[in-house]
Amino acid sequence: MKRTYNFIYKQLVSDENDVVGHVAYALYKSNKIEYIENFKSTHNGQEPSEEDLKPFHDISCSQSSIKRYKTQAMQITCNFLDLTLSETAKQIEEDYIKNHNEHLKSVIEPIKPMNKKKQFWYGVLQSILGAFFFALIVAAFAFIKNYNNK
Repeated sequence: MKRTYNFIYKQLVSDENDVVGHVAYALYKSNKIEYIENFKSTHNGQEPSEEDLKPFHDISCSQSSIKRYKTQAMQITCNFLDLTLSETAKQIEEDYIKNHNEHLKSVIEPIKPMNKKKQFWYGVLQSILGAFFFALIVAAFAFIKNYNNK
């Protein structure tokens, strides 16, 4: 028996870059596989002949079915794009926040005051050094005054 072809691919897909059309064609093929499996289950595993597939082809090639395939494909494609774009936007936002926080840390770190414990001991060290140098200067003046008096 000569095999007949339906040309639904050309009705669903306009060119190689037609993603929606390719998804619509995949939906058609999925329905065809489902039809064949149902046929086999009701006919003791027998493969459908070309004549047995004719009702499926007649229904699937109708304008309403083609429109339904394209509408479903458009919905699937839109859902995929929405999901992809929302995930991408979320990732961009997370990357921005991370980079922004790292930048703020690099700007603030040099001007950030020490912790209180370090500040206290730094102040004590300053006081001791200041007192030492003050005593040294007073001793120098006293030495100079005593040296000049003799």
